Amino acid sequence: MKNKIKKILFGILAGILAILLIAVVILGWHFPGYLSKKEAVTIAPKAESITMMSCNLRCLTPLDLGKKSWFYRANLLVSDIAAQAPGIIGFQEATRWQYDYMADVLTGYDSVIDYRDNSLASEGCPIFYNTALYTLKDKGSFWLSATPEVMSKDWGAAHYRICSYVILTEKASGKDFVVFNTHLDHVSDEARINGIAVVLDKIAQFGGLPSVIMGDFNALEGSETYTSAIKHFQDAQYAAEATMEAHTYQNWGNPESYKRLDYFMISKTGWLALRYAVVQPIHDGVYASDHCPIVLEMTLT
Repeated sequence: MKNKIKKILFGILAGILAILLIAVVILGWHFPGYLSKKEAVTIAPKAESITMMSCNLRCLTPLDLGKKSWFYRANLLVSDIAAQAPGIIGFQEATRWQYDYMADVLTGYDSVIDYRDNSLASEGCPIFYNTALYTLKDKGSFWLSATPEVMSKDWGAAHYRICSYVILTEKASGKDFVVFNTHLDHVSDEARINGIAVVLDKIAQFGGLPSVIMGDFNALEGSETYTSAIKHFQDAQYAAEATMEAHTYQNWGNPESYKRLDYFMISKTGWLALRYAVVQPIHDGVYASDHCPIVLEMTLT
């Protein structure tokens, strides 16, 4: 009887230790600092132009340890955002915890999000907009599949993929425009090609409003996905008056991985693109994500 009790107690103790170990791995040693540094940030975007930022957060994962941990780099990412002062922000790979963090910290912004599936670790492509500058007129989300109105995936996609959008009214001019934020599949080329086609079909329903597609396309220039997009849209890197050519994916600063995967695609009418830039700050030897954010400044015409 005593041996049985000892085994039960040992099992309970082992279970507690396993839970603690998992918590340490998932949260990282930086979790206390993460909580203490979580402070509201006030950003004042330019009123005379529309500045947008697209940012792949790198999802919260226990595989990222040390300075790659979300709990180390969350406030670094916020500082990168504040330095650019965007009025509109599109995030990719935003898990529920990451979205909640940004919603708490970025004061003066409202946001929209739908998650791509019902899993606990699901991701979304939220859009944040500064409420002093823009009014939300409409919003929605759809899946990059043959049945976009319902949660679904097709064409060999590794994950459910979603696109969220907002129709905003610029308060200063009274003009409306549409912003789409998406993250195309990282495995299936067919899913990327068909996925961007679904986005373009949706945009066609908005009657020619000035439009922007931002996000992580997981596709290189010259790919069929990219070529399909620029048949109807302009690549902002080449449309902007002031621009820079640089990779957007750097895999935590690994030169062998450098690629341009993140884009702003803008409609061929309705915009004057002023500035396009890739944000590349390094904080104490580490990037705030494995992707560099991109920034676009425009005016409505």
